[in-house]
Amino acid sequence: MNTKQRVFWMFFTLFIGALVFIYSFHKVNIREFREQISQTNYGWLLVAFVLIIFYYLSMAWILKILLEPTKVSFWGILRTPFMEQFGNGITPFSVGGQPMQILGLRQAGVSLGEGSSVSLMKFVIYQSMIVIAFFICLLFGYQYVANHMLAMTSLVVFGIVIHALVLLVLIFIMFFPPITEKIANIVLIPFHWFLTDQQVDGIDRKLNQKIIEFHDVSKKLANDPKKLIKVSLVTLIQLFVYYLIPYFILLAVGADNADPMFIVVLNVILTLAISIFPVPGGTGGAEIGFSLLFSSFLPNHTVTIFVMLVWRIITYYFGIFTGLIAYNVIPNQLDEKDHVEN
Repeated sequence: MNTKQRVFWMFFTLFIGALVFIYSFHKVNIREFREQISQTNYGWLLVAFVLIIFYYLSMAWILKILLEPTKVSFWGILRTPFMEQFGNGITPFSVGGQPMQILGLRQAGVSLGEGSSVSLMKFVIYQSMIVIAFFICLLFGYQYVANHMLAMTSLVVFGIVIHALVLLVLIFIMFFPPITEKIANIVLIPFHWFLTDQQVDGIDRKLNQKIIEFHDVSKKLANDPKKLIKVSLVTLIQLFVYYLIPYFILLAVGADNADPMFIVVLNVILTLAISIFPVPGGTGGAEIGFSLLFSSFLPNHTVTIFVMLVWRIITYYFGIFTGLIAYNVIPNQLDEKDHVEN
C-alpha cells in the first residue's frame, strides 16, 4: 500500500466514522450530553486508557518473545503494534495489519522471511485465542447470551466460523510449503506483463529463498512449545484486558449495575460480529452493535452515544492516529552485525 492509498483509506475511514457519529447524534439531547461530559468520572476513563496501552505493549512483548534470540531495537519493536493497528484500522477486514507489522519489523532490522513467519505465527495464535476466549465466555455466560442475544446468534456463529477458517488457512500456509509456492506463483503472474522473463526469474529466485526461510522459522517456532505457550497465555490476557475496557467506561458514567463478566461476554460477541463487516474497523456495525448491546446498562440514548463515542476513540481512533505517528518515526537501525541477512 503506497502513501496515496494509505491517505485515501484513512480519510475514507474518518469520513464513514463521521457519518455514523452524525447520524447517532440526531436524537441526542445536546444539553444532556454536555452535562454527561461534566459528570463523568475521568478516573475510570483513565483506567480504560491504561488498559488499551497495556494491550499494545503486550503485543510488542509477544513479538519480542517470538523473535528471540534475534536482537531488535526497543523503538523498532514498540512501534510495530501501533503500525499494525493503523493498517488494521484503515483497511476492510483489517487486511493491512499484517503487511504493516512485517514492514515495522523489517525497519527494525528483522529479515523479511523471519518477520513474515513471526507475524503470521502471532496472528495464528491470536486467532486461536479469540476462538478459545469465545468458548470460555460461552461457558460462563451461556444463559445470559441465550436470554438476551438471540437476535445476534447468526452473526456470532458466522464470525466464529470465519475466524476458524482463517486459522486453518494460515496453518496450511505456514507448514505446507507447496501451498505457499503456488500462492507465490499466482502473485508473480502480473509481473510477466511489464517485466522481462529474466527479471521475473530473479524475483522468483529471491522469493523462493524467502519462502524457505519463512518455513524454517515457522518450524523452529512450532518446535518451541514453551515459547508458544507463553505467547498464548499473554495473548489470552491481552484479549480479556481489551474486552474489559467497556466495563470501566460504563463505570465512568455511573453504570454500577454492569457486571464485568457479562461485559466481557458482550464484547466478545460484539468483536466477532463486527469482524465480518467489510468496511475499515467495522465502522457502522461497531457503533450500532455497541449501542444495542450496552444500552440496557445506561439510562438514556444520550448517555449511550457518549459511552459509544468514548469507546471508539479509545479502542479504534487512538490506535489509528498513534499508528500514523509511529509509521513516520522510523527507528535507528541496529549494528550491521545484529541484522539478519536478507
